[in-house]
Formats: sequence, C-alpha cells, structure tokens
Amino acid sequence: MTDAIVDVIIPVWNRPEETRNCLVNLINHTPNARFIIVDCGSERDTERMLQEFADALDDRALLMRDDSNIGFVRAANRGFESSEAPFLALMRSTSIVKKGWFEPLLQFAHTHADAGIMLPCLDPGDPCDLPREVVSGSFAAMAVRRELYRKIGGFDEGMDGGAWCLKDFTMRACAEGFRTVQVPGPTVSHYDEAPLGSLQRRHETLLRSISLFKERWGEGGNFLVYVPKGVEASLLEQKLELLVEGARHGDCYTVLLPFALHQQVRQQGLAALHESVKLVPLPRIALDGMKRRLYEKLLAASPGTKPVIAVDGLALPWSEQYLSFSQLAERIKSRAH
Repeated sequence: MTDAIVDVIIPVWNRPEETRNCLVNLINHTPNARFIIVDCGSERDTERMLQEFADALDDRALLMRDDSNIGFVRAANRGFESSEAPFLALMRSTSIVKKGWFEPLLQFAHTHADAGIMLPCLDPGDPCDLPREVVSGSFAAMAVRRELYRKIGGFDEGMDGGAWCLKDFTMRACAEGFRTVQVPGPTVSHYDEAPLGSLQRRHETLLRSISLFKERWGEGGNFLVYVPKGVEASLLEQKLELLVEGARHGDCYTVLLPFALHQQVRQQGLAALHESVKLVPLPRIALDGMKRRLYEKLLAASPGTKPVIAVDGLALPWSEQYLSFSQLAERIKSRAH
C-alpha cells in the first residue's frame, strides 16, 4: 500500500490475547496506515492469529516471520527497513491506543519541521498537558519522521534494548537537528514487560550500554540555577532556551525562581519546555531561612549538583562556590558542538 501516511511496526512474541487487542485497536483507530507485523518465532496459536489479521488486511499488512525470538530492537529495525510511508510508528504488542491517538502527532509534525520523534501521552505516565521535549522515545508507542530515519537509521542493536538504546536514538536525532517531543492527546495504555535473560547478562548489557553511551555523547551534569528577584520574564525566557539546548545534550537543570515569576512563565507556556528543565517556585511568602532550606533540599536531591547564579555579577546568597551563568553557557555551547 503506497499511499499510507504511516507504517505501524509491531514486533510480536506470543501473548496472543494482548496482541489481538493491540491490533484491533490499532486497525480501528489508525486510518491511512499500513501494519508491519514482525513475528519473532511465536507459538502456533499466535502465528495463526497473526496470519488471519494479515489475510484480512490484504495490502494494508505486511507479516514478517523469524524462526526465533530475535528481540524487540532487532525486530523493530526489520520493520523499519521494510517501511515506505512518510512516518513510522513503533508499538509494543501489549499497548492499547484510543481513537485519535495518532492525529495530534501528525499535526505537530506538520507544524514543527524539527520534530523528528513524537510520543503520545502514555498511561501510566507523567501528566501531559503541553508539548514538551523529552530525553527519549518509548517502545510503548512512538512515531518517527521518515526523513530522520533516512539520516540516522534504526536503533543500536548492541545496546540494552531499553532506556539507553532509546536515549542514544534521541541523541543521534538531536545531532541531525531533530527534537524528541511528547504531544498532548489521547493516551496510549501500556505496561512494562518482564525482561528476558539472566540477571547477570542483563546487568552486563546495561553496563556496556552506559559505557558506550558516555563514550559517544559524554556525561551530562546536574545544575541548580537560582534566579534572583527582579529578573524579567523575557530575560528568563532567553536563559531557558539555552538550558533546553543543554538538556538536549544530556544535562539536567532545576531552576529555582521567585513565585510571581514562576506564575508568569507558566502562563506563557514556558514551564514545560523539556523534561530535564524543571522550574521550582519559591514560596509566595518566604523568609531567608525557608529559601535556604528549599535550596539545600534541591541541591541534596542529586549528589554532585552544581549551583549556578542566573545573573552574572550577583552573588548566590547560600553558597560561596557556584558557577556564573556565562560559565554555564560556555559549557552548553561546547557540548553542543
């Protein structure tokens, strides 16, 4: 089917009942789609059920089979290689979509040319009221722009097949100028699947993946940025844009700012720019001791966090050792290049 808007790739290994529910909902709620089902050596009852779906869908389906369980990531890459549509969607066979789940992703992609990886809202998952950049996609459900796939290819099959593999995919997308964005809309229900393989082997794979990721992309840092009273919202917006750039390259920022300023930037939609840039308001009425305790609590939440003063030339009231914002900006610019 050459006129499909999206090719939906679904790796499958057994779980016939969950897979049937997944496919029924996908077919009912994803118009103008072709379905690429990658059967990873499922048992006979699942194999037969998948064949029934493929036969019923005719040219809207491509059923691919392997004799053994090649793993989710390798199966996803096989599906990607066989795709032709402008967008690729990847879905676990246990995820359940709702009506209209894909349309917000498609609309966002059409209005944001740099959005390369789009995620629907997930249940369970964090609240999803505004579009925000995230550190990685999700194997539960994600969409990829074909232009991005042509540039970076599929997932790294030598990594863990989980969080680090997904983060690496996002970093490769970022290197080509594409963002990974979670888009508000109907939620996709999912649950974490039990990992396969021995605990020792999974641990060794995890350590190897972390080492490979850091070798490729460096190691991100944690920063607590204190914004003093008197900073205008327009100036803070410029600083937040720079922090988002740093977050795209692996850093995490907590921004502590006056209550009124926090309210103002929330109204402007600036409080949900990136999941690694978190804005924390000071209490509306707070004595210096209360402010210090909140600052120290935030600093202690992530060992190794470095304090930063948001305005050069001013002192950070609760620490003698801190970075100026100019120093932080230089770090961000050096990591981005």
